[in-house]
Amino acid sequence: MIQLQNVSLKFDKQELFNNLSVEVPAGGRLLILGGSGTGKTTLLRLLLGFVMPDRGNVIIDGEKLSLENVWKVRQKMAYVSQEMQIGRGNTERFIKEVFSYKNNRNISYDRSKLVSLLEDFHLDAGTLNKDLEELSGGELQRFAIIVTLLLNRKIYLLDEVTSALDQPLKELIVNHFLSMKDKTLIISSHDSVWHNRNFPTINLGNNGSSS
Repeated sequence: MIQLQNVSLKFDKQELFNNLSVEVPAGGRLLILGGSGTGKTTLLRLLLGFVMPDRGNVIIDGEKLSLENVWKVRQKMAYVSQEMQIGRGNTERFIKEVFSYKNNRNISYDRSKLVSLLEDFHLDAGTLNKDLEELSGGELQRFAIIVTLLLNRKIYLLDEVTSALDQPLKELIVNHFLSMKDKTLIISSHDSVWHNRNFPTINLGNNGSSS
């Protein structure tokens, strides 16, 4: 379960959140709405502990997020952005490096699953022989999603993850995530393909109201 309890935050004297409260059960979905500058990405960064609130609490699975436990809590989450800066070099080598990180060493690298996900997301297996800088924006976005799926986190924070894709691929990505019934999804997106799913929503452009 994810809970924001009376969270308030200002940046450069601009108030982004004022006593914002929201609760997402395990396996639940939440769609974050709002215009540019309303704090959609900042809200995701709050959940990751990259930003701490001025007041209020961020609680993940009953544990209050703090500087002392932030690394432990992040192991439950995967963050995917429209502007993933994932480096250079060979794609498969990059994935193996991700699995070598301290937080991921308990996860087995399953190449057969990787190849299956490439096929699911309409990427050729030959992608693994390419360098990251050879991939188009849409290919890189799908590749980043695949990497996070391999990590098998409990919570997925999705920040405009379908922005660089055509409509059929948008539908494919959305349907894949929605098929993961045991995963919690927090989605920030302008794409109508997410908006037509009857998710609970929070509108940061409307004083943080939810429905």
